[in-house]
Amino acid sequence: MPFKKGNSGNPNGRPQGAKGKKTELWEELGRYFVEDGAERVKKIMSKSSDKEFLMYYDKLLEYFKPKLQRTEVKAEISMYEMPNNSGLGYTFDGTPE
Repeated sequence: MPFKKGNSGNPNGRPQGAKGKKTELWEELGRYFVEDGAERVKKIMSKSSDKEFLMYYDKLLEYFKPKLQRTEVKAEISMYEMPNNSGLGYTFDGTPE
């Protein structure tokens, strides 16, 4: 017999804040990666050559410091709004500052 909309076979349901089995297993796996896995990575990296170390370091680094997305800035600036000393070493007419 189907349930009416909004009603389930367990009206009390799971207690608020209680975690399901999948959530508990996922968190346990995460703890392994962070604790045990990190120690193993340190051992492996400490025994690797400089070249291997840099390869591992580069691959792992993006999980801690993600690569920034490229952004493009578009602006229109009148030459009259620019300061006289642009810091480029040349004036706008091409002569050295």
